[in-house]
Amino acid sequence: MVLEFVFGFLLNYTPALSVFIFSIIILVVINIFYKILVNQNDAKMTKERTKEISRQMKEAQKAGDKDKSKKLMSDLMSENSKMMRMTMKPMIVSLVVVIVLLPSLATFYGDKIVSISDNKGSVVLDGTTYQVEKSDGMVKVGETSCSIPCTMEIGDSYKVTQEGSNIKLAQIVAVAPFSIPFLGDSFGWLGWYIISSIPLVIIIRKTMKIYM
Repeated sequence: MVLEFVFGFLLNYTPALSVFIFSIIILVVINIFYKILVNQNDAKMTKERTKEISRQMKEAQKAGDKDKSKKLMSDLMSENSKMMRMTMKPMIVSLVVVIVLLPSLATFYGDKIVSISDNKGSVVLDGTTYQVEKSDGMVKVGETSCSIPCTMEIGDSYKVTQEGSNIKLAQIVAVAPFSIPFLGDSFGWLGWYIISSIPLVIIIRKTMKIYM
């Protein structure tokens, strides 16, 4: 309940923007721990040495110098091991942060499972209770109906599917202007969180000068 109160302001925005803002918040929190727990000068030097060793190893491989390549590979593994030790603590803290904070999004935008009994049930969406009816491959939520599986507009967009005898309504949080291979063009809260986080983590780490 505390987390829902803290992040409740996100409901003032569209679902896509809410999840995007949440992604920024959680990534900033995580990277603050990386900033505090990792000596950034040491991390920067280790990263630079790793790049240099990789460059030298490629040159040695092109030249056919197996002994030098073997030595450089050993050096590279040593530097990678050093970086891994540096990041172990903040990685554990980051995992805890995600486990604690991420369920807030599921509370706001998680799937709704409608228990169906005698082809009827009910679901609460955005504080409004809707009667649900199922018959002959069709489902009706309030005054809106469609053939399962389908996409339904009930204030927000939902993917409607059948799970056993029940009905699942998965909120569509974001729709891409084009279809992404293997992912499609519409995303729930978790998919949009992951997609948003990929470019954001690069931008935030660069802004905060975190060398990982």
